[in-house]
Amino acid sequence: MRKLDISGIFKSEADDLVKAREDAIRIHGTGDIKAAGNEIEEHVREIFRRMLPKNLYVTHGHLIDQNGVVSPQLDIIIADTSNLPSLMTTKDGTEYVPIDSVYSCGEIKSTYYKNSNYIEYFSNVLSKINDEMFHEKIPNTSYKGKFDGSTLMRDVYLGKGNKTLNNIFSFMLFVDAGDFKFDDIKSLLKNTKIEYLPNTSVILNSGVVLYGKLDENGFANERYPSEIDDDNCSWYFSPFNPIDGNGSLEGNNLGYLYYSILQHINNSFLEPPNLSNYLASMMVGRRSLLQCADEQ
Repeated sequence: MRKLDISGIFKSEADDLVKAREDAIRIHGTGDIKAAGNEIEEHVREIFRRMLPKNLYVTHGHLIDQNGVVSPQLDIIIADTSNLPSLMTTKDGTEYVPIDSVYSCGEIKSTYYKNSNYIEYFSNVLSKINDEMFHEKIPNTSYKGKFDGSTLMRDVYLGKGNKTLNNIFSFMLFVDAGDFKFDDIKSLLKNTKIEYLPNTSVILNSGVVLYGKLDENGFANERYPSEIDDDNCSWYFSPFNPIDGNGSLEGNNLGYLYYSILQHINNSFLEPPNLSNYLASMMVGRRSLLQCADEQ
């Protein structure tokens, strides 16, 4: 019997992603960053389509809520295929995904450039999703084994580990570090409302920005920073270096992102969207215009 070389698999995936970036730059040059970026985005989406469970829908486009409010464009959206994964696709290929069907969303960049303010931009997108879109939270009534008069048997049966069952896990992925320095974003991380920041940011050939607490027991990573009320928690940066020569820095960082998304999905539960709410604005008629077959 052989062992599955998980580190080697993610090393191979990361190597392909790095090569795709190099090829895109070689083909499009530095003068067409958008075209090169689009190729990288599609390559990342293809990785997740192939590696994530088949009950997930990986695409890009906009989130839409039941009031018709639409989010800015998102590079990657991971939704549940059993819960109306896409409301519609327009003639130009733009997809509108019901926010109630979404597990995760992210921003993908070929290279980190400090002056491009990528994290600030994505934080602004997340602030709009958080503040302007309707997304009713589903609390886990049996969180950490709680059982009282408010506990739903559904949550006991599900046995999920998340405090909120339908959080949207947000992330950023940069293939190349460019001029990234963790010191340059410390002020942003400290001064931005925590619910507006991506849950994690991965710089493939450098490391990972993550939230948690470091104590005598080691580092405890928290996937949902906005749910943590602990002054000892903060933002950290860490490279996931290979051990004993297995895997690679890029592969391990990519593997961390994959693991985080998978853990999030496994501990989440999405209620099916109410389609009538999403299409209600189309179904409004005037009583004065109604006609009855029994009338002469």
